[in-house]
Amino acid sequence: MQEVLKHTNTISEALRICLGKRFHFAAYRLPGKTDIDIIIQKDPELKALEDLSARLPIYGFLVAPFSRIDNKPYLIKPDILIHNSPASGQLEELNSLPGNHVSKDNRACPEDTDRTDYIKLIGETIGKIHSGEFEKVVLSRIKTVKGNFKRLPDVFNILCDTYPNAFVYLFCVNGQCWAGATPEPFICSRGNELITVSLAGTRPYRKEDLDIANWKIKELQEQDYVTLHIEKVLKHYAVHTYAKNGPYVTRAGNLLHLRTDFTFSSRSVGFRLPSLINALHPTPAVCGMSTGKAMDFIRNKEKHDRGFYTGFLGPVGLGDLIQFYVNLRCLQVFDNRLVLYVGGGITRDSIPEEEWEETEIKAETLLSVLQQIR
Repeated sequence: MQEVLKHTNTISEALRICLGKRFHFAAYRLPGKTDIDIIIQKDPELKALEDLSARLPIYGFLVAPFSRIDNKPYLIKPDILIHNSPASGQLEELNSLPGNHVSKDNRACPEDTDRTDYIKLIGETIGKIHSGEFEKVVLSRIKTVKGNFKRLPDVFNILCDTYPNAFVYLFCVNGQCWAGATPEPFICSRGNELITVSLAGTRPYRKEDLDIANWKIKELQEQDYVTLHIEKVLKHYAVHTYAKNGPYVTRAGNLLHLRTDFTFSSRSVGFRLPSLINALHPTPAVCGMSTGKAMDFIRNKEKHDRGFYTGFLGPVGLGDLIQFYVNLRCLQVFDNRLVLYVGGGITRDSIPEEEWEETEIKAETLLSVLQQIR
């Protein structure tokens, strides 16, 4: 027990130094693992990656936004790597480094999404779906709570303890700090294989709903949109041989989701992997169907900038080739406020009041953690 506490305390101390000196850094814990890694960039200049379709970064932690029209992806370089606990002299090295004079993120904290406004927008969206403009749109909303920058190491540690099967992270780039525990792999490598996932359809956890036969057609169809999108992309890239497992019910904290796994040879993609990643993102699980029209609708109708919410993030070239996850169940830090992002997929069979309640339940993933450190 003392070793576990020591491990947690030294990780927290490293994170506090990184936050205090405003380093560009990322801490993460992979699903089903106990190892914690911190990647720290010494250089105060963090360059945006203009084009991810040509080639992937070789080494570091990638953070990509929902929309590259509004925001840019970044790579945090691994000048300092901490694995599980700082090695001898690493805390001293961090303390000796000059702090980054990164300009503070001056964007105003977004306001909470009004329930009436959100339900009205869902009704408008359903009308557009019935008129044939698109088949599905994922609408997000904002929920804010009081909180501050200084407690982020505690948030990260509790997320790791509470959600062992999620990808848990804390990162800061250019004055922006985010933390989360996402249940959704985007695309990950495992040896000579690549794995991508269709994850859509949500219910509060109930034992009887572990049986997929109890799910509604609306939820099955929502999941099927994402599955069809992935299959279409794989076909376009001539990936004809893949293993498909699902749909099946999977649990993520207090929620259940429908999931289908796709596994295929990395050799079947080869040098086209960056282009494949671009083609997969954003999936209908976070945007909609058809993607282009849904994206335009979201950008015009949502009052907040999603930023890195519903983008993807993770390590590249550190152990496995890539471990990218969709950025869900996340929060962003503003002055004395923590902004939670939640959303849900809207189809022709959606019931607006039920969609609002689903986002309330999704917010509990983080709210239950924040309540432990107040």
